[in-house]
Amino acid sequence: MKNYIGVLKGMSTIAKIMVLFLLVSSCEKEVFDPSLTHEFTIQSNSNGANYNIKVGLPANYNPGGGNYASIYVLDGEQIFDFVSNKCEEISTKLALANAVVISIGYGKDRSIDYTPTAVSSVTGGGPQFLDFIEKQLIPLIEENISVDTSRSGRVILGHSYGGLFGAYAFSMGNKLFGNYILLSPSLWFDNLIALQFEKDKRVENKNKEQLVFLGIGEAENAGRMQAPFEAFYQILRDNYTGIRLQKNVEANLAHMGSQHPNIIKGLNYYFENR
Repeated sequence: MKNYIGVLKGMSTIAKIMVLFLLVSSCEKEVFDPSLTHEFTIQSNSNGANYNIKVGLPANYNPGGGNYASIYVLDGEQIFDFVSNKCEEISTKLALANAVVISIGYGKDRSIDYTPTAVSSVTGGGPQFLDFIEKQLIPLIEENISVDTSRSGRVILGHSYGGLFGAYAFSMGNKLFGNYILLSPSLWFDNLIALQFEKDKRVENKNKEQLVFLGIGEAENAGRMQAPFEAFYQILRDNYTGIRLQKNVEANLAHMGSQHPNIIKGLNYYFENR
């Protein structure tokens, strides 16, 4: 907004009001069609937390006529609407069936739920969170919504700590998800523990069919973010026989700036290659 202050100087009062109105309108939060959104809360048996869940249905959703893919979105409070709208746009553009988008809200603090090991009092709840997804959330969704109940029909999408949790799920919950969109994953966490989990489970997971999109920003910290990101990419590329793998580095963008562009490219890669 501050970049436009100079433009306002010398304008009439009415003109200034109109410009400010247009600027504010352009910054409003993106919203997915409320008529296609269903919302409920579920308490986890694993950690006792209450999770707000949003379900975004395709525009042509037929409750009795199809096995839609399901995309489970972490940090749902922040990106559910954006992901849902992009799925609608991309599937329409490609003339492909859309997916059901499931937003998982914050139950415990995100730093607890999304981290696999305890290095402080606000980390280490990842195993309980994954247990909740496996034993409560997925069964509830699949009992009530017409989605594909196979591993290949499920996607998990996460950014930052959410990307770290997605990498953890890739290793420790690979039976649940066949598709992973991992954006700026915090693989540095706890001395690269996610890479150790991958190594421990490699023999079990390496021959399964799976799709993985890895995205990051070029301006993210080279040692802390990009080095483990590249290491993870190379491990997957060199060891996983049935993988469809794509890496994207957004030029000149940092951690948050690269999020939306990588969501778009990750979803495009998924719809084009699923």
